[in-house]
Amino acid sequence: MFYETRVLDAYGNLKQIISAKELQNRHWRNFQESESNLGIYPKKNSSTPSKKKRNKGLSLEHH
Repeated sequence: MFYETRVLDAYGNLKQIISAKELQNRHWRNFQESESNLGIYPKKNSSTPSKKKRNKGLSLEHH
């Protein structure tokens, strides 16, 4: 549910009133755009662990 929103300037004067219907339309338009953009960057496969392997042969100690 969206409510009418009043936009004020720095001095507290009313600049704009955004209706609930306008907010609802804006929200769903943005939602649909974000849903359609999900296909561009597919999620990484989370089933494979991304841990870095340690090299056992290498040592940082100085002899």
